[in-house]
This record gives sequence, structure tokens and C-alpha cells, in this order.
Amino acid sequence: MKITRHRTAWGVEAGPNLDNWAKWFPELKKHGYHGVQIDIHQLKPDPDFKRLREIADKAELEISVLAHSHWFMYVGPRPVGLKSENHLQNYRDILQSTAQLRPIAINFQSGQDTWDVEESIKFYRGTLQVDKELGLSGLVFHETHRNRSLFTPYTTLQILKAVPEIQITADFSHWMVGCERLLDISEEDRALMDAVVPHVGHLHARIGTTQASQCPEPLNPVFEQERLCMERLWEKIIKSQISRNGSKAEIIFVPEYGPFPYHPFGSAKPYGTVADEEGARLEVLFNEIAAKASA
Repeated sequence: MKITRHRTAWGVEAGPNLDNWAKWFPELKKHGYHGVQIDIHQLKPDPDFKRLREIADKAELEISVLAHSHWFMYVGPRPVGLKSENHLQNYRDILQSTAQLRPIAINFQSGQDTWDVEESIKFYRGTLQVDKELGLSGLVFHETHRNRSLFTPYTTLQILKAVPEIQITADFSHWMVGCERLLDISEEDRALMDAVVPHVGHLHARIGTTQASQCPEPLNPVFEQERLCMERLWEKIIKSQISRNGSKAEIIFVPEYGPFPYHPFGSAKPYGTVADEEGARLEVLFNEIAAKASA
């Protein structure tokens, strides 16, 4: 199985002409990252996308994209009255504009939590059609994120039953804090998560807690139960990939630790250090899991 580690650029300023990133990208390579995940809404397609591709190529890093189908970067109040067709138009435009970045994965925070399930199903069926028309089938993943259509495991499962072809990005930290409990302790929750896992194709490997979407010290014993819960779920994702795809199985994971207010004020370590340390630790762990599952 191929396991690839990408670093999120969340919280790291690009700088004029992306010069700050140009200096930072080689450091990511030294840390063992294979790529970088970029929220494209902070950039201008012309000329930033060309520059981004140039500095990533120079640093020998892949690019994965993070995008929003609407309410870009959550700036200002949430727009009202939006339906699936409004999101789908943005979805198509974003996919077309990011083609020049040659991303190996595109992660969408998509839809919105105010829709009923039928509206979300309509939207996700539309995304599959757009993916097919643009030749991007299999490269797009939809994130389990608060504010979005996949904001709870229950709604997500209803959508997946109706549109099983969509692939999701598992950021289960959002679900853990939203549900206020460990996600694989009760029999009912385990059955629900087991039904979701086979649809995961991209992974945001951030440990959350039952009261916060980001754990500031993943290896601190006080967070042991949350860490073990997440690791059990991630192990199931890796094994599911291998079961379905054999030696061709692959997954990109992002240790997506971000700045305040995700990272609590006064934490022992900066969020970037947590991301780098967790990324290195989890790459070893994930490869060990994959090796045992493939044996």
C-alpha cells in the first residue's frame, strides 16, 4: 500500500508572490512530507496558481487542493437561500480553475448543514456528473466537516446509502466533538462507523476530543482514549483500502493541525510542531498497519 503524507498550509502566510511558501516548501520536504495541501480560496488563480505549481515542483512536492463549494473561508455571515445548484456552479468553476495546479487530490468542504438530506443527495449526485464531465472521477473527496452536509455520521450515512459512489475525506475529529463521545465504544456507533469507513479515500488525521476538534497534545495520557479511538478508526480505513484495492491501495493523509482557535491558547507546543511530529509518527504507524494487513 502507498501511504503519502501531505502538510496543510493552514495558518502559514503565503507572502507576496508566495515567497514565504517558496522558502517553507523545501523545509517540508526535509521533514518527510510528500506534498502540501492548499486552501485555494486564499489565492488568485492568475498569477498565484502558476507560481504555486512552480515552487512545489522546485521543492519536489505534490499538491492537494482544499476547496469550499460555497461560503469561501467562512468569511462574513453564512449566505442564505443557497441550494444545490448554487454550490454545483462553484464546484464546477473551482475544478476547472485548479486544473493547472495538477493536484493529485481535491478535498471539498461541500454542501451545507441547513439542507435536508434530499437536497444534499441532489448536490452529491451532481458532483459525480461534474467529475465525470471534467475527467476528474476518483480525484475528488468530500470532507466530514461541521457546517457542511457531512456534519454528522448519521446524515452522512443516509447520503452515502443514496450516493455510494462519492468518496469522503475522513476528519472524524468534527464528529467526535459534535457527538460529544468516542465514536467506536457503543455497538450502534461501531456499526455506523464501519458502514462509513469503506467510502473513505482521503484522511485528515487530526485527533479531536469530545469537547474540542483539535487535541493540543496527542501523546499526553489525558487524551489517551481519544487517541486510541482515532487510531482504531484509521486502522480500519487502511485495512478497508487494502481489502478493496490490494497492492494498488493508496491514501493521502494530512496531519491537519491548525492555529488558534483550533489550537488552544497557551498550548505546550505550537500547532505546526504538533502537525510535524504527528505526521512523522503516524506515517510509521500507518505503514506498520498496512504491512501487517498485506502479509
